[in-house]
Order: sequence, then C-alpha cells, then structure tokens
Amino acid sequence: MGGSGSFLVRADDGHRYWCKTLNNLQHERVPVNEQIVARLGVLIGTPVCEPRLVYMPPELAGWEFRSGRQIEVGWAHGSFAAELAIETRDLGSRATDDNARRHAGIVALYDLAGGSDAQWLMVGTDAAFFSHDHGHYFPGGPGWTTASLQIGQRAHHQLPFSSTGLDASELNRLADRLEAVTEEEVAECASNIPAEWPVQNGELEALVDFLYARRGAVAQRLRALIGTV
Repeated sequence: MGGSGSFLVRADDGHRYWCKTLNNLQHERVPVNEQIVARLGVLIGTPVCEPRLVYMPPELAGWEFRSGRQIEVGWAHGSFAAELAIETRDLGSRATDDNARRHAGIVALYDLAGGSDAQWLMVGTDAAFFSHDHGHYFPGGPGWTTASLQIGQRAHHQLPFSSTGLDASELNRLADRLEAVTEEEVAECASNIPAEWPVQNGELEALVDFLYARRGAVAQRLRALIGTV
C-alpha cells in the first residue's frame, strides 16, 4: 500500500497495523515523520489513525514485503488499520458524516507540520476522513534538516482545497488547543524514538522548536478561516 511499501501486521495486542520500516521504498526517515506527525495529531485532537511502534521480530525477518525488499529485525512505524478504508487525494464529502469537523483538523495538522504529498483515508460506509501518510511532512520531507526547518518555520502550508463548509467551532477549538500546547507536550511527541532510527537528538530538538514556534501563526490562520466557512 502506498509508494513506501507499507505492509499489514497483526501485533501482539491483537490489532492490525500498517507498518513502515527503515528500509521502506522511499526514505529511511519516513517512519520518523510518520510517528511524530501522528502523535501531534493525537495531541491536538485531529483525525489520525493511532500510531504505534511495532517491533519486527526475528521470526518475520526475510519476509519480502515488496519485490527485492525484505523485513529486517527492529522497530517500525505502525498505523492502526482502519476497516473499509479507501485512499484518496480529494478532500471531498464534507457534508457527509462528521467530515466538516474532521477536515478542520486535517487543515490544522497539515499547516502545523508543514504538510506535503497530501492524501487521506475515507473509512467506513460514511466515508469518515482520516489524515494519512505523513512521511513527506516537514520542510524538506523525510530528508529535512535543521536548516530546512528554520527556513520553513514561517511558511504557510495551505491545503489546495476550499475552506467552505469547515466546522467553525472546531476551527476555534483547534486554535485554542494550539495556543495552549506546551513545549513539553511537543517534545513528548518527538520522544521515545527508537535509538536505531536515523535521527539525532539535536535534530529532534530542532523539530520541536519548529513545531512549537508555528503554533501561534497556525492558530491565527485557523481563526481567519472561520469568516470564510
């Protein structure tokens, strides 16, 4: 599923997760981005599939998840596998189910985390939207650097879709939540990254600085959207 070559695993908690390993088909830091952005989504209350760290045991090593690419022992990013999910790049069906509220959260997370390669999941018979596939978020995508984060800190990462019909109360809630987020909460989203993953502590600190610095401006942009819905 997807360009990175994610694959489905049933973990020992009984749940199924779409997993991305360091030797995915795109970039070795895709799991880093995926894990941190999904944690951010949970933190501010946006519709994301719950993230987990999933350990690939020796028993799975050598299984070919894509042609010429085999599972290696170690930690992978896991995203809770939603049932009846369809991948889309169209932020539609806004009047369906709870999507006016969900889309507001998608807009907030996309701007906060410097989104790119926008795509989502439509889940269930009501086509409930979830933010999905965050491997290319942050300035520079998975190859981001401290310098690219600093350059992109003030950028407006606007989704190329209309804001008409977004839930005004949810936009306001998200703005309030962003303004209330502490630096410690952001740091928690970037903590407990497996030691073998290719990101240094100094880089994670720069990422925390990037995200924390963006909160206020993103909150202002969300409130500005209220007058357009």
